[in-house]
Amino acid sequence: MDLLFWAFFGAYVVHLIDETLIAGGFVTWIARSFWPSYHAIMFFWFNAALLGLIALGNVMFESLGGHWVILPIIFIGGFATHAFTLHLYWTIRQLAYSPGLLTSLLYLVVFYLLARYGLGGHLVTAFDFWVGTVVGAVLVGGFLSLGPIVIFPALMRREP
Repeated sequence: MDLLFWAFFGAYVVHLIDETLIAGGFVTWIARSFWPSYHAIMFFWFNAALLGLIALGNVMFESLGGHWVILPIIFIGGFATHAFTLHLYWTIRQLAYSPGLLTSLLYLVVFYLLARYGLGGHLVTAFDFWVGTVVGAVLVGGFLSLGPIVIFPALMRREP
């Protein structure tokens, strides 16, 4: 499972390259569509923090094993959800490519491999798989999907 979790980390790096370079970039898309004050420095630090958290979750599982497998599964479940709830949804809704859509498919491949060989191969318990997936879909997927298009723009508009 360790290799799959680090493959997910690599998929995120590839995804960030897509979001940076393709179709004008994610920063431009978010600023144009939802959050005019969003900029590249915010994008950098947010994603640097997420990369650090994903790496920390992977290391915790590698070091401690057991139910710590839930941490990497939370991120995989959340990012797989995000592929649908942000990238696919807004590509269809706006009839334009959402930067990151293509490479978000890598999250679905990793999630499939996790379910097929982790859960199906009894390397991960059903409890750990479902807790990680549901918590990830709700918290991480919800945050990644609603944060840049609803939550943060609303917070930025609030008067002090």
